[in-house]
Order: sequence, then C-alpha cells, then structure tokens
Amino acid sequence: MTPLQKSLLWMTRLAVCCVLGLWAARAQASSDEMMAKASALEVSTASLELYVVPLTTAQLAELADVWQGHTSNTMATFIDLNETLEGLSGEAVEAGRRQVAAVSEEQSRVAANYKAVLSNWSAKGGAVEDVALHQKFLNAMTTATLKATDARTLAAIVVGWLGSRDGGIGLLMQVGVFLIALFVLLFIARFVRKLAARGLGRVPAMSKLLQGFVLTVVYWITIVVGLMVALGVAGVNVTPLFAVFGGLSFILGFALQDTLGNLASGLMIMVLKPFDTGDYIEVSGASGVVDDMSVVSTQIRTFDNQIVVVPNSKIWGDVITNVSAAKTRRVDLVFGIAYSDNAPAAVEVLKALVAADPRCLQDPAPEIFVGELGDSSVNLFCRPWVVTEDYWDVYWGLTGQVKERFDAEGISIPFPQRDVHLIPVDN
Repeated sequence: MTPLQKSLLWMTRLAVCCVLGLWAARAQASSDEMMAKASALEVSTASLELYVVPLTTAQLAELADVWQGHTSNTMATFIDLNETLEGLSGEAVEAGRRQVAAVSEEQSRVAANYKAVLSNWSAKGGAVEDVALHQKFLNAMTTATLKATDARTLAAIVVGWLGSRDGGIGLLMQVGVFLIALFVLLFIARFVRKLAARGLGRVPAMSKLLQGFVLTVVYWITIVVGLMVALGVAGVNVTPLFAVFGGLSFILGFALQDTLGNLASGLMIMVLKPFDTGDYIEVSGASGVVDDMSVVSTQIRTFDNQIVVVPNSKIWGDVITNVSAAKTRRVDLVFGIAYSDNAPAAVEVLKALVAADPRCLQDPAPEIFVGELGDSSVNLFCRPWVVTEDYWDVYWGLTGQVKERFDAEGISIPFPQRDVHLIPVDN
C-alpha cells in the first residue's frame, strides 16, 4: 500500500469515527432530554408515555426510582393535610377537605405516571423482581390513601373524580368512543366481507367451501384489528393484550392438538377441493349431501334427512367418493330371467325401454348384454348413461318399467331355487 493510500484510509477512518461520535453525542443528548422531561413532576401522563419510548431499561429503572420519590412526597403531603383536619372546624374544615381533594387528584396523576413508567419498563424487559417491588410500593400507597382519608373527605374525592375530565367524565367519554368505534367497526367488517365476496366470486376455480372460509377469516381479522384500534382510541394500552394472546396461543397449541389436526385437514380439503357443498359423497362410513363445512368438521345430510357431522381429519385420512363430481354417471342394473326364457328377446325389451327414456344418453351408448349365468337365473346387465342429477330417477324408473314389460312379454324373474334329488337306498 502506498503512503497516499495509507493517508486516505487513515483520514476515512477518522471521518467515520467523528461522525459516529457526533451521532452518539446527539443521541445521548436527546435521551438525556427525554429523561429530564419524563422526570418532571408536572408532566402529564399522555406526554410521559411518549417521553419514555426512547429510554433504555437502565434509564427506566432510574426513572421508576424518581417517580417512586414523587409518589412518596405526594403521599406525605396528603397525610399532613389529613392530620390538620382534626383541629379545624366550620369553614376551615370544608376548605381543608377541598385542599385534600386537590392533593388526592394530584396523587392520582402521579400514580398514573408511575404506573406508565413501570408498564414501559416491564415491556422492554426490565427485571421482573424489580418491577414487582415498585408495583407493591404503588399498591401500598393506594391502600394507605384510603386508610388516611375520612368518610366525608373520601366522598368529596369521589364526587370530584366523577366530575373530572380525567376521572368519571373522561371514563364515560372513553366508553362512548369505544362503543361508537365498535359500531363503525362492525359496519366496516361487513363491508370488507362483501368486497372480498365480490372479488372471490370472480375466481371460478375456488370452491364454495374455501370461499366461505376465506370470507370468515377476513371478517374476523378485520374485527380483531379494528378492536385493537378501537381500544387504542379509547385510551386502553393494548400492548399487554399481545402478550396474553401469545401465551394463550402457546397453551392452546398443546390443548387443542386434535382440533388443530381437523383445522389442517379442513384447509387441505378447501384448497384441493375433493368435494363442495351440494355434492353427494361417501366417506368414513357416512354418505349423503354436503350441507356445510367448517374448518374442523363437515356436515352431511343423508337421504332420510339425518345430519351427520364428521371431523375433517377423519375425512382427509379416509377414501373420499364424490358421486356428484362428474356430470354424467352410468346406471348399473342387473335383471335375472329364467333359464327357460328367451334371453335375446329379453335383451331387446331392455334396449327398447332404454331407447324410449329421454333421460338415457345416446353418447356414451348404453350397454345391454347377457352378463352372467347365475345359480338360479340368467343375469342381464343393463348400463345406460345419464346426467348425474337423473341417476336415481332412472334407476328406480327403469326397474319398475322392466318388471311390467317382462310380465307383459311372459318373461319370468325367478327367485332363488334349488333342485333336490332323492336317491332311494336299498336296505
């Protein structure tokens, strides 16, 4: 490396160090400024929650000690004022109670700031035992406040709190804002679901089951996100809720393993579409029309109007027969005639009946032939093709028509019989 290159490298490193040093100095100055603002006794709770955002856990621990001192000092002033009430009478007592009520409001504001510091400290990973000590101190101060206040002063404090913008009126406004936001949220969720339904309706490859599932997920995601926003607008700290949801999801993951298996199977069924609502299926020993499907189970309605609910994991792990998947089906009919009857004539009768029925398709062509020589009958196979919706009408209709025509043509349909030959035995 040449001397010029070494000089340039050294100057570059020096410039980088200077920039980093200036950046660190500015960051430290900004952090110290936020620390000073957050430590001020007169700071509001809303401003304090903003000032503590860039602070580290070490700074928050120091800030918690500061607000512990503010709480202790305010409590001492409150106790002194309560003690002076014992020696007063008349107007002086009322004036003293008003002063106590004012200090009580100040104490509530200080406690709220103290609690905000502890909440942010805990959220950033502060030591649990350290945060717990401060929380116990805050709870003890609250209990001591109630013990140190006489009944009339406490009533005055409650009345003052109810009429305060930071107290009862503020709480009522927060509840009103939340209810209005909730009403608007439900309207927005339904509107979003309608928009999603229109969009999914343009996707012909998507099954009705998957469409219903996606719309349900979209609706509830909108509800959950909107609910978080509504709580935030109402002034509720939603950060602890995420921690609660995380813990619940971990617990439910173990407790609901079977349900999660059904959920996974339901998603696979919806995506791969082995059947859809309105299809006639046979699965897991049940057969019928698919009425409805959720993410965990499928509801099947049998022909005799029974409702069968099958877990999705049972369906996905079994052989699924979708009778309604194809547009056409072959009707397999077997008719037995006696060995003494004319089989070609019986075949012609079947061909005439199939040709006369408009529900039987000509393409594919029907198949009618002598298919089996049974123990008691000659079995004729009749296999016409029909539209899937006409399957059972043709099956039952042809069966009745064949019986009538065979009777009219003198073709018998024998029942099972056996010839027994007796052989005499000489004694």
